[in-house]
This record gives sequence, C-alpha cells and structure tokens, in this order.
Amino acid sequence: MKELRFHGRRLPRYDHTAAFVGAAQLLARAALREGKQVQLRPPWLFLRGYTPEAAHLRVASEPIETYSQEYVLDLVAVTDASILGAVDVTAGLKDTGILLVNSAKPVTLSGRARVAVADFGAIAKRYAVDLALPIAAAAAALSGVVSQTALAETVGPEAPGASRRQSLRALEAGGDAVASSRR
Repeated sequence: MKELRFHGRRLPRYDHTAAFVGAAQLLARAALREGKQVQLRPPWLFLRGYTPEAAHLRVASEPIETYSQEYVLDLVAVTDASILGAVDVTAGLKDTGILLVNSAKPVTLSGRARVAVADFGAIAKRYAVDLALPIAAAAAALSGVVSQTALAETVGPEAPGASRRQSLRALEAGGDAVASSRR
C-alpha cells in the first residue's frame, strides 16, 4: 500500500477545487482506472481560506482494510512552499519517503527525507492548466502509485482537442521536471 499526503491552501470559494485536492483526486481516479483500491480523504468542507490544509490518499492492489488516520507516508507533496515554515510536512514520512515541493527556489529541510523541487506553477502557467496536473504527474512519477498512461487517460477525455493536448503536455512536463529525482 502507498500512502500520500498533499499540502496546500484553499481559496475561500466553493466553486473551485484547490490544486492539492485536485491532484489527489486525479491520482485516485487513475488508480481506480488501473483496478486498484483507493481511500481519499480531502480536508473538511469548512473553507478557512488560506490556512494550510492536507488531503490524504491511500492506494493498494488489495482491499484497504484500515480506516486509521495515522499514515506512514511514501510521498508528501506541497503545492505552496510557504507552508514549509508553518507545518511540519515531514511528519509521518518514511525514512525512504520523498518530499515534493512546488517552488521556483531551492528548498532545504533538516531530516532524512529526499526532496524534489520543481516550479510546477510555471508549468501550469505555460500550458494554461490547473496546478493539480503537473503536481499529480510528478507525484505519480516519484511514487509509482499509478502509471503515467493511466494518468493521461484520466485527464479530460471529454475536453476538446487543444485543451486536452495542453493537459497532456502539462502532465508530461510535470513528470519530466522530477525525472532526475526518481529512484
């Protein structure tokens, strides 16, 4: 079983899914497409705008029989680097776990976690897509929780031509951005 946590901040709006929640949902749909079992726990519905929040994802080949809220994490993704100073994002991360951070600047953290940093915001802006797409692609590439093919099949099959192509390019760029950090 793979366990992942996504950190981010939400706007105080109900009409928009935050990038950290969207990335977890995208990976969950891709895992279901591959026939895997999934547990997704997004943050509560109370919108406390701009405060750090987290979404949790478990993916396994066998039925997931635990409902515990204690996680032993394989990967932690952070969509907003300013959270690093406010929350201990490495809590629960395995010694072999990976910390994925969206930042244009280098990030240093004390601890044993392997850190992968890329500017996913620039990728999202370049392809005019939501930040969730490149974050999900990078998380899939680093953790191996789902294949890039399943992720690509999950992304906007209903979207018309150009926007689907842009989404697929953003997925590829997100995976390539962390290629040097892969195991």
